Amino acid sequence: MIDLSGGLVEQSLEQRRRVLFVTSFHPGGMGRIGAGEAISAETIRRLRNDVQQLDVLCVTPGYQRKNIEIMEFCDSYTQVAVNRWATLHALIGHFLSGAWIAPWFFTRVFPEAVSALRRLILEKKPTEVWIDFPSSLGFSGHIDGLPIHYFVHDIVNQKTSRSLLKRLFSSSVRRIESSLFRRVSHAYVLSNKDRDLLQELGFTGEISVWPAQALNVGKVDNGRPIVDVVAEFGEGPNMVFFGNMGRPENGQSITHFALFRLWRVRRAFPSATLWVIGLAPGLGLRMLGRIVPGLKVTGAVDDPTLAFRAAALCIAPLLFGAGVKIKVLQMLDAGATVIASPVGAEGIDPTSKLIVVENSQMVVRIIEFLRRPMLKIGS
Repeated sequence: MIDLSGGLVEQSLEQRRRVLFVTSFHPGGMGRIGAGEAISAETIRRLRNDVQQLDVLCVTPGYQRKNIEIMEFCDSYTQVAVNRWATLHALIGHFLSGAWIAPWFFTRVFPEAVSALRRLILEKKPTEVWIDFPSSLGFSGHIDGLPIHYFVHDIVNQKTSRSLLKRLFSSSVRRIESSLFRRVSHAYVLSNKDRDLLQELGFTGEISVWPAQALNVGKVDNGRPIVDVVAEFGEGPNMVFFGNMGRPENGQSITHFALFRLWRVRRAFPSATLWVIGLAPGLGLRMLGRIVPGLKVTGAVDDPTLAFRAAALCIAPLLFGAGVKIKVLQMLDAGATVIASPVGAEGIDPTSKLIVVENSQMVVRIIEFLRRPMLKIGS
Protein backbone atom coordinates (compact mmCIF):
# COMPACT_ATOMS: atom_id res chain seq x y z
CA MET A 1 0.00 0.00 0.00
CA ILE A 2 1.34 3.44 -0.95
CA ASP A 3 0.82 6.28 1.50
CA LEU A 4 0.62 9.49 -0.51
CA SER A 5 1.45 11.64 2.52
CA GLY A 6 4.98 10.21 2.61
CA GLY A 7 5.23 10.58 6.36
CA LEU A 8 3.87 7.16 7.27
CA VAL A 9 5.99 5.50 4.62
CA GLU A 10 9.14 7.15 6.02
CA GLN A 11 8.16 6.13 9.54
CA SER A 12 7.55 2.56 8.41
CA LEU A 13 10.99 2.40 6.80
CA GLU A 14 12.57 3.71 9.99
CA GLN A 15 10.81 1.07 12.07
CA ARG A 16 12.21 -1.72 9.90
CA ARG A 17 15.77 -0.81 10.89
CA ARG A 18 17.48 -3.58 12.83
CA VAL A 19 20.71 -2.54 14.54
CA LEU A 20 23.52 -4.70 15.92
CA PHE A 21 25.43 -2.46 18.35
CA VAL A 22 29.02 -3.60 19.02
CA THR A 23 30.77 -2.02 21.99
CA SER A 24 33.97 -2.49 24.00
CA PHE A 25 32.52 -1.47 27.37
CA HIS A 26 29.14 -1.87 29.06
CA PRO A 27 26.93 1.10 28.09
CA GLY A 28 26.23 2.97 31.31
CA GLY A 29 28.46 0.36 32.96
CA MET A 30 28.90 -0.26 36.64
CA GLY A 31 32.12 -0.92 38.54
CA ARG A 32 35.21 0.76 37.18
CA ILE A 33 33.93 3.05 34.45
CA GLY A 34 34.72 6.16 32.44
CA ALA A 35 32.84 8.89 30.63
CA GLY A 36 32.65 6.88 27.40
CA GLU A 37 30.21 4.43 28.99
CA ALA A 38 27.72 7.25 29.61
CA ILE A 39 28.02 8.36 25.98
CA SER A 40 27.50 4.76 24.86
CA ALA A 41 24.34 4.47 26.97
CA GLU A 42 22.99 7.70 25.50
CA THR A 43 23.62 6.41 21.97
CA ILE A 44 21.56 3.30 22.77
CA ARG A 45 18.72 5.45 24.10
CA ARG A 46 18.73 7.49 20.90
CA LEU A 47 18.75 4.40 18.72
CA ARG A 48 15.91 2.77 20.66
CA ASN A 49 13.59 5.55 19.55
CA ASP A 50 14.43 5.08 15.86
CA VAL A 51 14.77 1.36 15.22
CA GLN A 52 12.57 -1.70 15.31
CA GLN A 53 15.20 -4.04 16.72
CA LEU A 54 18.30 -3.30 18.80
CA ASP A 55 20.74 -6.08 19.68
CA VAL A 56 23.98 -5.49 21.61
CA LEU A 57 27.29 -7.33 21.50
CA CYS A 58 29.45 -6.17 24.42
CA VAL A 59 33.09 -7.31 24.36
CA THR A 60 34.01 -6.08 27.78
CA PRO A 61 36.73 -6.23 30.46
CA GLY A 62 35.97 -8.28 33.55
CA TYR A 63 36.15 -5.33 35.94
CA GLN A 64 32.84 -3.96 34.65
CA ARG A 65 29.25 -5.07 35.16
CA LYS A 66 26.27 -4.53 32.92
CA ASN A 67 23.70 -1.88 33.68
CA ILE A 68 20.29 -3.60 33.97
CA GLU A 69 18.44 -0.38 33.12
CA ILE A 70 20.27 -0.09 29.79
CA MET A 71 19.77 -3.79 29.03
CA GLU A 72 16.03 -3.23 29.16
CA PHE A 73 16.36 -0.94 26.13
CA CYS A 74 17.75 -3.83 24.07
CA ASP A 75 16.10 -6.80 22.37
CA SER A 76 19.13 -8.93 23.23
CA TYR A 77 22.41 -8.36 25.08
CA THR A 78 25.37 -10.66 24.43
CA GLN A 79 28.48 -10.36 26.56
CA VAL A 80 31.93 -11.69 25.66
CA ALA A 81 34.50 -11.24 28.43
CA VAL A 82 38.03 -10.05 27.68
CA ASN A 83 40.99 -11.15 29.76
CA ARG A 84 44.72 -10.65 29.32
CA TRP A 85 45.08 -13.85 27.31
CA ALA A 86 42.28 -12.85 24.94
CA THR A 87 43.87 -9.44 24.48
CA LEU A 88 47.27 -10.98 23.75
CA HIS A 89 45.66 -13.44 21.35
CA ALA A 90 43.97 -10.57 19.52
CA LEU A 91 47.18 -8.58 19.21
CA ILE A 92 49.19 -11.56 17.97
CA GLY A 93 46.43 -12.53 15.54
CA HIS A 94 46.42 -9.03 14.05
CA PHE A 95 50.17 -8.49 14.13
CA LEU A 96 50.40 -8.16 10.35
CA SER A 97 47.49 -5.69 10.39
CA GLY A 98 49.52 -3.34 12.58
CA ALA A 99 48.38 -4.35 16.06
CA TRP A 100 51.91 -3.90 17.40
CA ILE A 101 51.78 -0.25 16.29
CA ALA A 102 48.11 0.52 16.98
CA PRO A 103 46.87 -1.97 19.59
CA TRP A 104 43.83 0.17 20.47
CA PHE A 105 41.99 -0.98 17.35
CA PHE A 106 42.49 -4.70 17.94
CA THR A 107 42.29 -5.30 21.69
CA ARG A 108 38.72 -6.67 21.49
CA VAL A 109 39.00 -8.50 18.14
CA PHE A 110 39.89 -12.03 19.25
CA PRO A 111 38.39 -15.22 17.73
CA GLU A 112 35.63 -15.75 20.30
CA ALA A 113 34.41 -12.18 19.83
CA VAL A 114 34.53 -12.44 16.03
CA SER A 115 32.54 -15.70 16.21
CA ALA A 116 29.92 -14.03 18.40
CA LEU A 117 29.70 -11.15 15.93
CA ARG A 118 29.17 -13.46 12.96
CA ARG A 119 26.63 -15.59 14.84
CA LEU A 120 24.58 -12.55 15.81
CA ILE A 121 24.60 -11.26 12.23
CA LEU A 122 23.22 -14.62 11.05
CA GLU A 123 20.65 -14.91 13.85
CA LYS A 124 19.45 -11.32 14.22
CA LYS A 125 19.72 -10.31 10.55
CA PRO A 126 20.58 -6.66 11.23
CA THR A 127 20.16 -4.06 8.52
CA GLU A 128 23.14 -2.12 9.89
CA VAL A 129 25.96 -2.47 12.40
CA TRP A 130 26.96 0.22 14.88
CA ILE A 131 30.48 0.17 16.34
CA ASP A 132 31.35 2.01 19.54
CA PHE A 133 34.86 2.84 20.87
CA PRO A 134 38.17 2.59 18.93
CA SER A 135 38.89 -0.83 20.45
CA SER A 136 35.88 -2.18 18.54
CA LEU A 137 36.79 -0.59 15.21
CA GLY A 138 38.84 -3.63 14.21
CA PHE A 139 35.56 -5.55 13.87
CA SER A 140 34.85 -3.56 10.72
CA GLY A 141 37.12 -5.93 8.81
CA HIS A 142 34.82 -8.84 9.70
CA ILE A 143 31.57 -7.26 8.51
CA ASP A 144 30.57 -7.67 4.87
CA GLY A 145 27.53 -6.41 3.03
CA LEU A 146 26.15 -4.23 5.82
CA PRO A 147 26.45 -0.47 6.36
CA ILE A 148 28.72 0.31 9.32
CA HIS A 149 28.05 3.26 11.61
CA TYR A 150 30.84 4.26 13.99
CA PHE A 151 30.60 6.45 17.09
CA VAL A 152 33.93 8.25 17.34
CA HIS A 153 34.93 8.84 20.96
CA ASP A 154 38.50 9.79 19.98
CA ILE A 155 40.57 10.26 16.85
CA VAL A 156 43.41 7.96 17.89
CA ASN A 157 45.91 9.52 15.50
CA GLN A 158 45.46 12.89 17.21
CA LYS A 159 46.09 11.30 20.61
CA THR A 160 49.28 9.56 19.51
CA SER A 161 50.62 12.63 17.73
CA ARG A 162 50.53 14.53 21.04
CA SER A 163 52.54 11.95 22.97
CA LEU A 164 56.32 12.28 22.80
CA LEU A 165 56.85 8.51 22.62
CA LYS A 166 53.84 7.53 20.51
CA ARG A 167 54.51 10.36 18.09
CA LEU A 168 57.19 8.18 16.52
CA PHE A 169 54.45 5.85 15.27
CA SER A 170 51.86 8.51 14.50
CA SER A 171 52.07 8.22 10.71
CA SER A 172 51.59 4.45 10.90
CA VAL A 173 48.67 4.82 13.28
CA ARG A 174 47.13 7.32 10.89
CA ARG A 175 47.43 4.86 8.01
CA ILE A 176 45.81 2.04 10.02
CA GLU A 177 43.02 4.24 11.35
CA SER A 178 42.30 5.57 7.86
CA SER A 179 42.13 2.05 6.42
CA LEU A 180 39.62 0.97 9.09
CA PHE A 181 37.54 4.08 8.49
CA ARG A 182 37.21 3.12 4.83
CA ARG A 183 34.84 0.36 5.96
CA VAL A 184 32.62 2.91 7.73
CA SER A 185 29.70 4.51 5.92
CA HIS A 186 28.54 6.94 8.63
CA ALA A 187 30.55 8.40 11.51
CA TYR A 188 29.18 10.20 14.59
CA VAL A 189 31.42 12.66 16.44
CA LEU A 190 31.09 14.74 19.59
CA SER A 191 32.25 18.05 18.11
CA ASN A 192 32.97 19.93 14.90
CA LYS A 193 36.65 19.61 15.76
CA ASP A 194 36.51 15.83 15.38
CA ARG A 195 34.49 16.20 12.20
CA ASP A 196 37.31 18.26 10.71
CA LEU A 197 39.91 15.73 11.88
CA LEU A 198 37.97 12.92 10.21
CA GLN A 199 37.94 14.79 6.94
CA GLU A 200 41.69 15.37 7.27
CA LEU A 201 42.09 11.60 7.63
CA GLY A 202 40.44 11.26 4.22
CA PHE A 203 37.10 9.94 5.46
CA THR A 204 34.53 10.39 2.68
CA GLY A 205 31.45 8.93 4.35
CA GLU A 206 28.68 10.80 6.07
CA ILE A 207 29.50 12.62 9.33
CA SER A 208 27.01 13.67 12.01
CA VAL A 209 27.79 15.71 15.11
CA TRP A 210 26.12 14.31 18.22
CA PRO A 211 27.13 16.52 21.18
CA ALA A 212 27.40 14.74 24.52
CA GLN A 213 24.10 14.86 26.40
CA ALA A 214 24.62 12.39 29.26
CA LEU A 215 27.10 13.76 31.80
CA ASN A 216 26.53 11.13 34.51
CA VAL A 217 29.42 8.68 34.08
CA GLY A 218 27.84 5.78 35.96
CA LYS A 219 28.34 4.00 39.27
CA VAL A 220 31.86 3.36 40.56
CA ASP A 221 32.47 0.60 43.09
CA ASN A 222 33.82 1.59 46.53
CA GLY A 223 33.65 5.31 45.81
CA ARG A 224 34.04 7.65 48.80
CA PRO A 225 30.95 9.73 49.61
CA ILE A 226 31.68 13.12 48.12
CA VAL A 227 30.14 14.80 51.18
CA ASP A 228 32.99 13.36 53.25
CA VAL A 229 35.58 14.75 50.83
CA VAL A 230 34.03 18.21 50.76
CA ALA A 231 33.84 18.19 54.57
CA GLU A 232 37.66 18.05 54.52
CA PHE A 233 37.98 21.20 52.41
CA GLY A 234 40.04 23.79 54.22
CA GLU A 235 39.80 27.57 54.20
CA GLY A 236 41.08 27.45 50.69
CA PRO A 237 41.26 28.26 48.00
CA ASN A 238 40.28 24.68 47.10
CA MET A 239 40.87 23.57 43.50
CA VAL A 240 39.55 20.36 41.93
CA PHE A 241 40.78 18.12 39.14
CA PHE A 242 38.61 15.14 38.21
CA GLY A 243 39.04 12.15 35.91
CA ASN A 244 40.01 8.53 35.52
CA MET A 245 43.62 8.61 36.69
CA GLY A 246 44.27 5.30 34.96
CA ARG A 247 44.20 7.18 31.66
CA PRO A 248 47.70 8.56 30.94
CA GLU A 249 46.46 11.97 29.81
CA ASN A 250 44.87 12.47 33.25
CA GLY A 251 47.41 10.84 35.57
CA GLN A 252 50.51 12.20 33.87
CA SER A 253 49.10 15.70 33.34
CA ILE A 254 48.03 16.21 36.95
CA THR A 255 51.29 14.69 38.21
CA HIS A 256 53.19 17.24 36.12
CA PHE A 257 51.04 20.05 37.52
CA ALA A 258 51.51 18.85 41.10
CA LEU A 259 55.29 18.63 40.76
CA PHE A 260 56.03 21.78 38.77
CA ARG A 261 53.09 24.18 39.08
CA LEU A 262 51.25 23.74 42.36
CA TRP A 263 54.06 25.20 44.51
CA ARG A 264 53.78 28.48 42.59
CA VAL A 265 50.06 28.70 43.38
CA ARG A 266 50.81 27.98 47.04
CA ARG A 267 53.47 30.67 47.11
CA ALA A 268 50.67 33.16 46.37
CA PHE A 269 48.07 31.29 48.49
CA PRO A 270 49.81 29.23 51.21
CA SER A 271 46.58 27.46 52.20
CA ALA A 272 45.64 26.51 48.62
CA THR A 273 44.75 22.84 48.16
CA LEU A 274 44.43 20.82 44.96
CA TRP A 275 41.98 17.93 45.26
CA VAL A 276 42.61 15.17 42.72
CA ILE A 277 39.36 13.21 42.50
CA GLY A 278 38.79 10.10 40.41
CA LEU A 279 39.33 6.39 40.22
CA ALA A 280 42.57 4.43 39.74
CA PRO A 281 45.26 6.86 40.93
CA GLY A 282 48.62 5.14 40.50
CA LEU A 283 51.12 4.49 43.26
CA GLY A 284 53.25 7.46 42.21
CA LEU A 285 50.36 9.89 42.34
CA ARG A 286 49.18 8.51 45.68
CA MET A 287 52.69 8.93 47.12
CA LEU A 288 52.79 12.52 45.88
CA GLY A 289 49.51 13.10 47.71
CA ARG A 290 51.33 12.27 50.94
CA ILE A 291 54.45 14.34 50.43
CA VAL A 292 53.52 17.33 48.23
CA PRO A 293 52.12 20.20 50.33
CA GLY A 294 48.61 21.12 49.31
CA LEU A 295 47.95 18.00 47.21
CA LYS A 296 45.11 15.65 48.21
CA VAL A 297 44.41 12.47 46.20
CA THR A 298 41.02 11.02 47.12
CA GLY A 299 40.51 8.15 44.68
CA ALA A 300 37.04 7.30 43.38
CA VAL A 301 33.96 9.10 44.69
CA ASP A 302 30.26 8.43 44.33
CA ASP A 303 29.51 11.68 42.49
CA PRO A 304 31.98 14.58 42.06
CA THR A 305 29.33 17.27 41.45
CA LEU A 306 29.29 18.62 45.01
CA ALA A 307 33.08 19.12 44.89
CA PHE A 308 32.80 21.05 41.62
CA ARG A 309 30.30 23.39 43.25
CA ALA A 310 32.22 23.75 46.52
CA ALA A 311 35.60 24.47 44.94
CA ALA A 312 36.84 27.95 44.21
CA LEU A 313 38.04 26.68 40.86
CA CYS A 314 38.24 23.53 38.74
CA ILE A 315 41.26 22.92 36.52
CA ALA A 316 42.01 20.75 33.49
CA PRO A 317 45.75 21.20 32.75
CA LEU A 318 45.92 18.37 30.22
CA LEU A 319 49.17 18.06 28.30
CA PHE A 320 47.90 15.61 25.67
CA GLY A 321 44.86 13.56 24.75
CA ALA A 322 42.07 13.72 22.21
CA GLY A 323 38.31 14.03 22.04
CA VAL A 324 35.88 16.15 24.01
CA LYS A 325 36.65 16.04 27.74
CA ILE A 326 33.42 15.03 29.44
CA LYS A 327 34.88 15.94 32.84
CA VAL A 328 35.13 19.57 31.74
CA LEU A 329 31.51 19.50 30.56
CA GLN A 330 30.53 18.04 33.94
CA MET A 331 32.36 20.81 35.79
CA LEU A 332 30.71 23.50 33.68
CA ASP A 333 27.32 21.85 34.01
CA ALA A 334 27.71 22.04 37.81
CA GLY A 335 28.25 25.81 37.52
CA ALA A 336 32.00 25.74 38.24
CA THR A 337 34.59 27.97 36.63
CA VAL A 338 37.17 25.87 34.78
CA ILE A 339 40.67 26.91 33.76
CA ALA A 340 41.76 24.48 31.05
CA SER A 341 44.59 23.98 28.63
CA PRO A 342 43.70 24.03 24.91
CA VAL A 343 43.68 20.21 25.01
CA GLY A 344 41.35 20.19 28.01
CA ALA A 345 38.92 22.60 26.36
CA GLU A 346 39.09 21.11 22.89
CA GLY A 347 35.74 20.78 21.13
CA ILE A 348 33.79 22.59 23.88
CA ASP A 349 31.78 25.69 23.01
CA PRO A 350 33.14 28.92 24.54
CA THR A 351 31.49 30.16 27.73
CA SER A 352 32.30 32.78 30.35
CA LYS A 353 32.92 29.95 32.85
CA LEU A 354 35.58 28.30 30.69
CA ILE A 355 38.99 30.00 30.69
CA VAL A 356 41.36 28.54 28.11
CA VAL A 357 45.08 29.20 28.55
CA GLU A 358 48.33 27.61 27.46
CA ASN A 359 49.90 25.37 30.09
CA SER A 360 52.90 27.71 30.42
CA GLN A 361 50.55 30.51 31.53
CA MET A 362 48.15 28.45 33.59
CA VAL A 363 49.58 29.28 37.03
CA VAL A 364 49.51 33.00 36.26
CA ARG A 365 45.87 32.77 35.20
CA ILE A 366 44.91 30.69 38.25
CA ILE A 367 46.50 33.22 40.60
CA GLU A 368 44.81 36.12 38.80
CA PHE A 369 41.45 34.39 39.10
CA LEU A 370 41.87 33.57 42.79
CA ARG A 371 42.88 37.16 43.56
CA ARG A 372 39.62 38.58 42.26
CA PRO A 373 38.11 40.63 45.09
CA MET A 374 34.60 39.35 44.37
CA LEU A 375 35.70 35.71 44.74
CA LYS A 376 34.46 33.94 47.82
CA ILE A 377 37.31 31.61 48.65
CA GLY A 378 36.23 28.19 49.88
CA SER A 379 32.56 28.78 49.03
